[in-house]
Parts: sequence; C-alpha cells; structure tokens
Amino acid sequence: MARSANVNDSSSYCLSSQPLTSTSFSKWSPTNSTGYLTPTLRAAWVTGTFLQNVSQQLVKTVGRAINFRSEPPSRPPLSEAEFRCYMDGLGRIVHPLDFYQNVYLRGIEVSLRKVAWRILLKIYPAEFSGNERRAFLLKKIEKYELSKRTWKQAYREGRLTKTQVNAITLACVDVVRTDRNHPFYHGGNNQRVSQLFSILATYAIYNPGIGYHQGMSNLASLLLYVQDGEGAAYACLCALMRRLAPKFAPRQDQITMITQMQHLHDLLVYTDYNMAQFLRMHNLGNMFFTERWLLLELIREFPFEEALHISEVQWAAIALVASNWPDVGSDALYSQLSSEQSFITFEAEDMHYTQCDTNLINSLIGDEFKYIHPCTNGTENVVVPPSIHSPSHKSQATKSIHEGDPVHMKDWIVELPSPDALGGGSNPFLLFICVSMILEYKGEILEKVHEVCDLFHLFQTYNKRHKLESILDRARDLFDAYLKDQEMKRRSILDCSNWNIHNA
Repeated sequence: MARSANVNDSSSYCLSSQPLTSTSFSKWSPTNSTGYLTPTLRAAWVTGTFLQNVSQQLVKTVGRAINFRSEPPSRPPLSEAEFRCYMDGLGRIVHPLDFYQNVYLRGIEVSLRKVAWRILLKIYPAEFSGNERRAFLLKKIEKYELSKRTWKQAYREGRLTKTQVNAITLACVDVVRTDRNHPFYHGGNNQRVSQLFSILATYAIYNPGIGYHQGMSNLASLLLYVQDGEGAAYACLCALMRRLAPKFAPRQDQITMITQMQHLHDLLVYTDYNMAQFLRMHNLGNMFFTERWLLLELIREFPFEEALHISEVQWAAIALVASNWPDVGSDALYSQLSSEQSFITFEAEDMHYTQCDTNLINSLIGDEFKYIHPCTNGTENVVVPPSIHSPSHKSQATKSIHEGDPVHMKDWIVELPSPDALGGGSNPFLLFICVSMILEYKGEILEKVHEVCDLFHLFQTYNKRHKLESILDRARDLFDAYLKDQEMKRRSILDCSNWNIHNA
C-alpha cells in the first residue's frame, strides 16, 4: 500500500515543541524558538553574556516546573494514519524523528504498539521496508523457536548445568506471580505464564553473562502482552536488554545503579535545592528509595496500561536525544558483557535435578519436555540452586549498594553531566521523571516525612495511583530546559574552538 510522506523531516527538534495549555510552563528560550536544535540556535554565537541569560531563563523554567500543580489535558496518542505519514511507499521510516517526537509527547495508539515498539526498540533498522522487517522478524522467531527447543530437550534429558537450572528456577518463581491480576494472564491452563517463562528461561540460558534476575519478568510481561507472541516478544526483550543489561549483570550492576542514584541526587539538588536538603537531613539524600524506580524504569509504579505508556515515552526520548548525542542509549557495555560470555554448553550426561526444581519447571515447560526422575535407591547426584535453597544466594563478591553510603552528598551543583553521561547515558529522561515524581508530592513529603520509613510508606501508598500526565509533563519541561542548556554549552565550546583554530 502506498503511503504519503507529508511530514517535514527536519534535523532540528525540540522535545516539547507542541504547545501545552495557557497554564503550561513558559518556553525556555527568550525568543520562543521552536526548539533547542533549531537552525537559528545552531548558527548562534554563544557569548558569556548570552549563557548567563540562558541560565537565568533556565532557573525560571525550573521554578515553574517545581510549582506546577494544574491537571494537564491528555493528548491523543499517535494513530496508525499519522504513523503512515512517516513512511514512504515501501514502508520505510523516512521521518524517524517526527515519529519519535510524537511518541515522546503523546504515546502510541493501542493498535499501533506491536509494530511501533519494534521500531522504538530498534529490532531492525529504520531504513528497512515493510517486507524486509517482516522477513527479518520471521528469522528472529525461527531462531528463538530452535533455541527454545534445544534447551528444553536438554532439560528433559537431565543435561542442564547447575547454573542453568538455577536461572530457570528463579524465572519460574517470578513468572507465576507477575501481573497475575491482569486479564491477559487469566485462564486455568497458564498458557501465557508458560510463554513468559519460556521467553525468560531462553534468554537466561543463552545470555549466561546476565542470566535471570528479579524484575526481568515485569519487563518481559509488557513485551509479551503487546507483541502477543513468544518469538516477537523475545526479540523485543533482547533489544531492550542490550541497554538495561548492565543493571542486572554481576560486577556491573552496582556501578550502574550507584551512578544513576548519584546523578539523581545531583539533579534534585540542581532542580530543587530545598527538597534535596530536606531529604538529606532525613537520611534520604542517597536516593536508595528510588532503587526500584531506576532498575525497572518505573513500570512497577504505575498500573499496567500506564506502564505501557511510560515505557514507550522513555524509549522515544532516548531515540530523540541519541539523534544529537549518539552515545545516549548505547549498547557498548552490553557488547562488552556479551563478549565475556562463555559458549553455551549442556552436560553430556544426566545430572539429576531436585524434586523441588522439577515440580516448578515441569509445571511450565510443557508436557513434551517434562523431566522424569529416575528410580534410584541411593542418594541422587542433585543440582541444588543456591539462590533458592541457600541463604547465601548472592555472590560474595557483589556488595550491596546499601552497604556504606556510596552516593556523595553535595551542597551545590553548578552544572549537570551531558545527556550521554547523565545516569550513565542509558536513559537520561528517566532521572527527570524520578525528580518529577518526588516534586509531585513535595508538600506531603515536607509535612509527613520525619524518618526514612515515612517516605517509603508515602510512595507505597501512592503506588499505581500516581498522576501520570502531571508527572510526565513536569518531567518533559525540566528535560527540555536541560537539553537546551546543554546544547548552548556545546555550541559555545565548539564555536570557541573554531575561533581559536581560525585565529591560531
């Protein structure tokens, strides 16, 4: 089907270029320009005086965002008709930035999510035609089915290694309690639960450098729901984990989380000094209370449907910012982790498993692949997963981020890291949503929080009851102001460098 391409494909984007309402924040730019990357700004000579004016405008914008309390009107999600406008006649995405920007501002219509998520997660290149995307995905699905059958057969024959059994047992424990109240998982035969298990177990076995960790089931559940098929959901999970894997990988997870908490602390100090100092006074400045927010990118904090929305908005923000800061959302660290993974092998002989493990796994793996315990009179050579049967299930080499105080408390922040460094560069917009979440309850926090447990209780009380649009709009406004400021600084450095070269 021929598709029109009537949307201008500009290389200049302001993340919040569409007007909000009369009560929305005033634009950051003194001239109400259309964005932080407009041709005018690209050509501007940024002097010290101009940067000072920029900083003053930024302070005003941040102040308005902090005090934002009105209910923003909801925007209609991106429709299929609009989506076609971003394609050419062959179905290639020829206006990707327009697509990303509208998803960032509005989200995606339910019927469009299946295809749109694959593009946002970069399962295949944007320049692929519709036919090329279908053929590429079909190969991914075929590869998944072969991999899944291979490890399931090895399980049935008793040839999984101790580490492999450990990983899929952990996945079993989690999937049976993930999103079970959602209608998608209703039904007596547990078909959807079995699909979720197969996706996670296959990922864990074929990515031994990462394996399975608690929380991954929540990520995979959203993907399975939207894709409505194991193979496509698995391809999406692999793409998503290329960015998120450092949060779960042994030896790297603590570094990644500490970096994000440190930068979240810095961002709050920069945005609302008084709020940051209040948290610090109550031993909350280390931001440990945001650990789950950062690990799972807030999907556990909102109802299921809203978790879908906040996920796609974040992915679109990553893609938009990466168009000018290429290292944002980079999978370089994942590639390093992947190169450290060992070749996938299974045991040559039947290792025997514990009855406890096989009861769990057999309930989800499918009748064809169930493991039958051999009849023995002596003691079996069993595989005991330490993460389930031993109290010391975590690696002794991995220290908890809660031991000591790895987040450095700061009295003042002069400037923030660039987008490709903020929070490790994986998802800088996430930190702004977290700050917006805190500011949403600023009044209650100042009034009700007297000790550490009070803040945990407050956010637990509002869990899955947050005002999503209010939080997102504040986050977008703060993020847009930050990006404009960063672009001005980058242009200033570049122009000064060019001037020095010209006058050398």
